[in-house]
Amino acid sequence: MKKHILVVDDDTLLTEMVSRCLTTKGYTVTTTNSGEEAFSFLAVHFFDLILCDIHMDGKYGFAILAACKTMHPKTKVILCSGDVVYKTISMAFKCGAESFLAKPFLTNELRHQVSRCLGPEQHESPRKMPIQAQATKVVGREGCFA
Repeated sequence: MKKHILVVDDDTLLTEMVSRCLTTKGYTVTTTNSGEEAFSFLAVHFFDLILCDIHMDGKYGFAILAACKTMHPKTKVILCSGDVVYKTISMAFKCGAESFLAKPFLTNELRHQVSRCLGPEQHESPRKMPIQAQATKVVGREGCFA
């Protein structure tokens, strides 16, 4: 079965480029340019991966991450942003993102991050939680979605 990816970014050209790039690799891709629409998709669909911009008009990317982690905890999330300061990247991981892509990114980098998140290890029987995820569970997520 094909993996289903939701791409959320207010930049239409970027969502089209990402969709073409991932579709050629065999993924099913749904795109949206609004956080509101992303929330409605999450309410009725399961995605294996969400690639989401942090800063958009309307809904904030961290809110989409929080909703995803609550509604679909097995869904992987890659956050992306042109705001590549340590605080933003650190907050992305603290709040539960599996990866972070700095904009602009190359298609090879995108493919690598997606295959890393959706690779064969995802289908193995229960495995130990990664250290980052353990730390997130212990520390909590306060302050992530303000």
